[in-house]
Amino acid sequence: MDDRTEFNRLSWHSRRGMLEIDVMLMPFTQHQYLSLSADDQRAYRRLLDCEDQDIWEWLRGFRLPDDQDLARIVLLVRKASGDLSVTSPQA
Repeated sequence: MDDRTEFNRLSWHSRRGMLEIDVMLMPFTQHQYLSLSADDQRAYRRLLDCEDQDIWEWLRGFRLPDDQDLARIVLLVRKASGDLSVTSPQA
């Protein structure tokens, strides 16, 4: 699969059907994903495999994933969406 096809698939997979999640994931995918490190790209793809309820709780800041890599990418998404309570993407 070529890079463009993979990115299109990823963009589609970022559409969760829950507006609260979509407004954070879609812009992040379109504007930030390609500039992430390979490790962070893997973590983002893993994030998309998680349940919507978990993603929503993480992105809203109610809790963070136990997995450090997922926690880091959640904080990066929150920061990119303008969440001023995120001071560092370090988990």
